[in-house]
Amino acid sequence: MEGTRRELPFVVWLAAVFGFVKAGFLVFMGIIGVVSWDDVSDPWGIGALVLGGLLALASFLLLRGSRVARAVLGGLAAVGGVLAVVYLFVGPSSAIVPSLVTAALAAFLVWLLFGARAAKEYFA
Repeated sequence: MEGTRRELPFVVWLAAVFGFVKAGFLVFMGIIGVVSWDDVSDPWGIGALVLGGLLALASFLLLRGSRVARAVLGGLAAVGGVLAVVYLFVGPSSAIVPSLVTAALAAFLVWLLFGARAAKEYFA
């Protein structure tokens, strides 16, 4: 007998879309970093490419219902939010608004994955 497949809740789908968009952005920034390797002081492009790949993989697996992908995507969002808050205080004054937006989007993504009732029921 074939197991029944649960329907993907909208909040989980939206979290995966957020992950794909962030992964695409990081891959784009990583490509820019690799292309301009000689002009930047450290090779941050490779790190952005790796992180973008991890986010894309976690987002894909999240659509498949993986609890590990949920934890990885939520963890990466939480780390990104904490780093944005830290950069809010140590970065230049021009980074205040982008840091706040980044932290708010990270918090929203964590809420989508762990706070919404539909996501809790789906991964229970």
